[in-house]
Amino acid sequence: MVAIPIAYDQPGISARIAHHGVGEFVNLDNLSVANLLGLIRKVLTNRSYAERANYFKEVISETRGLDVAADVIEQVTKKALSAALSKSA
Repeated sequence: MVAIPIAYDQPGISARIAHHGVGEFVNLDNLSVANLLGLIRKVLTNRSYAERANYFKEVISETRGLDVAADVIEQVTKKALSAALSKSA
């Protein structure tokens, strides 16, 4: 994965991508065809990126990470909706 962070949470997510070894990122200030192409080649040819991605795929699968995240989002949404409805009543 090669990320190009622009705004909001993207810089933090891009830093995590690199930190965990699943990809690289390039800031807009350093973005050029040569830089982007170099990072894409690096990620595609260095097996460690795929190995780390597969590791996290297994961790997420074993811990039901996506299900847990969806449940948390659903609970927070229900609480916020309930609070909003009780204020408008």
